[in-house]
Amino acid sequence: MKIAIIDDDIAILRNIRACAEKEITPKDEAEIFIYTRAEDFLQEVEQGHEFDILVSDIELGGMGGMELGRRIQKQKYRIYLVFLTAYSEYAAESYTLEAYQYILKDDMEKRLPMILRQLIDCVKREKRQFRMIGTPTSKEKVYYRDIIYIEKEKEKKYIRYTTVYGIRKERIPLKKLREELTSDEFILVDRGYIINVNHIACMNDNLIIMDNTEKLFVSRSSFKKVKGQINLYRGKL
Repeated sequence: MKIAIIDDDIAILRNIRACAEKEITPKDEAEIFIYTRAEDFLQEVEQGHEFDILVSDIELGGMGGMELGRRIQKQKYRIYLVFLTAYSEYAAESYTLEAYQYILKDDMEKRLPMILRQLIDCVKREKRQFRMIGTPTSKEKVYYRDIIYIEKEKEKKYIRYTTVYGIRKERIPLKKLREELTSDEFILVDRGYIINVNHIACMNDNLIIMDNTEKLFVSRSSFKKVKGQINLYRGKL
C-alpha cells in the first residue's frame, strides 16, 4: 500500500507524516512518500507508479491541490483523496471532486489518524478481492475494483472483462463466473452483462452509462429490478 503526502511547507509536511505514522502498523505494509510539489507527484502517477491514498494540502505553490484532484479524477486514477487546508471555504469544492475527506489543519492531529485508519482498512479489503484471469499457463491478478463490466462474447466460449487497464479474457461460462464473484458490487443485467456498481456513471430510460462512457441497455422488465439491487448494495456501504 502506498500513501502520498504533499505540502510545500517542509515543517508542516513532517508534521503530516508524523500524524500518519501514528496510525500505520507493520501489518498494514504501507509506505509513505512525500512531495513538496503536486507536479512531481502527478508525473510519477502518469509514469505508472500506483498510489492508494493521497493526503494533499490545497494551497500549494504551482499546481494546487484542487487542480491535482481534478487531473486525478479526469484520468480515473484509483486514489483516495484527503484534502488539508487552513480555510473552510474549500469544503464544497472538495466534495465535487469526490474527495474522501476535507480536514482543517487545526483538526489534523485529531482527525487525520482516524481517517487514514478507515482508508487503510478499506484498501486492504479491496486488495483481498481479486480474480486470476487468463489461460491455465498464464494468469494475471485483476482486482474487483478495477473491473468495469463483464460480457459473454457472442458465439464464443470466452468471457470479456472491460477493466480500467484494458480488456482481459477468460474461458468460463457466465453463470459459473457469477457464482464465483464473491462481491455484491457485481450485478447481472440483460444480454449477458455483469456490471460493477461502483463504475456506474448514471442510469436513465433503461440505459446504464458506465464511467468509461460505455452504454449498456437494459430491458424495461429488468431495469427496475437492477435499480433495486443497486440501491440495496449502496445502502450497505
